[in-house]
Amino acid sequence: MSKVERRPAFETVGIPLEVLEAQQVQWDVLIDAYLTQAARVGTRYAASVFLDRAGLIADGTTVATPEVKAVEERQGFVLLQSVCGNDYYVIANWLASSEHLHACS
Repeated sequence: MSKVERRPAFETVGIPLEVLEAQQVQWDVLIDAYLTQAARVGTRYAASVFLDRAGLIADGTTVATPEVKAVEERQGFVLLQSVCGNDYYVIANWLASSEHLHACS
């Protein structure tokens, strides 16, 4: 008889190096999540999320942020703040290599 093996409902995703590097930056605010493969869509971003502080979104899940504004850029990473002012996200990398050039403008 073969042995039945249990697996989690979803496969775990490794944390990208860029996220680990962005996590080392001193942001002076509590970061709610780190975003990768980010693409701006109006005043929102579509991206893969990692290290969701609330623990509700699995690493690697594609999300759309609420309306946000770019607050600052440090070491190539961009800090976003929700328009309501309660949430902060860090963009660790971009879907298009030149998109970050317009993040803080």
